[in-house]
Amino acid sequence: MSKALFKEFVKKNVNLISYVESGKTTWQHLYELYDLYGENSNIWEKYKIKNTASSIETSNQGLKDLFGLVKGIDLETIRKGINSIDKVIDAFKELGGEEKEIKNYEPRPTYKYFED
Repeated sequence: MSKALFKEFVKKNVNLISYVESGKTTWQHLYELYDLYGENSNIWEKYKIKNTASSIETSNQGLKDLFGLVKGIDLETIRKGINSIDKVIDAFKELGGEEKEIKNYEPRPTYKYFED
């Protein structure tokens, strides 16, 4: 079997990725199983069933981490930071000065020549 077909099989069964990332197996081992048994074998059932429970635990842990991160944010500190950034921007505006509009400006005609 080709590597391209194996890659397509892994894309269909993304739960295999977590087995490799956790160190429970290797890509070489999974490819050999795929090469020997094909993609419709019962050997893949153990990877599908076990990973379903672990993926739910992983997603729950991810949500807990996210909520913990949001809970730890101090909104007052963020507000003070934004206010200080506004002050810095205002200071730069004052340093640069406002561009003054020139009133009654009439550009000279391009066809007119000045004599020496």
